[in-house]
Amino acid sequence: MKYLIFTLTFLFILKDSYAADKLYLPYIINYSNYTAVKPLNIQSGDISKGKKIFKSRKTNCLSCHEAPMLEEKFQGNFGPSLSGVGSKYSKEGIRIRLINAKIINPDTIMPSYFKVIDYPRTKKKYLGKTILEVEEVEHLVEYLYSLK
Repeated sequence: MKYLIFTLTFLFILKDSYAADKLYLPYIINYSNYTAVKPLNIQSGDISKGKKIFKSRKTNCLSCHEAPMLEEKFQGNFGPSLSGVGSKYSKEGIRIRLINAKIINPDTIMPSYFKVIDYPRTKKKYLGKTILEVEEVEHLVEYLYSLK
């Protein structure tokens, strides 16, 4: 009986960890050191494309964050400044914050840009999708990492 309980508990834990790993595919999430690694088959992003995405209304980063962009007059001050973020975090550390910052801080209001949208009141055309594609995440990672 003890063996059966142990086996069922182990399988339950294994099932939950496998489901969590599939949630952010193709990325590999390390929950102990809060990083997200990209597989080798995903190309690195482009800094200039990342800057465009950063300034776009799709991500709306500047509504909360200040960045070293003198040409942008209206910048937020609610979130942390992103000046020097590339010196503070590795690419993997930046990536996990873009994918889903709630992994690090469940109370953050930062949007999860690579988490499947499945909220009850979400329009059907957005259900089962993410805000950003893998390539867009990688462009943003490269741009933010360049801010040293």
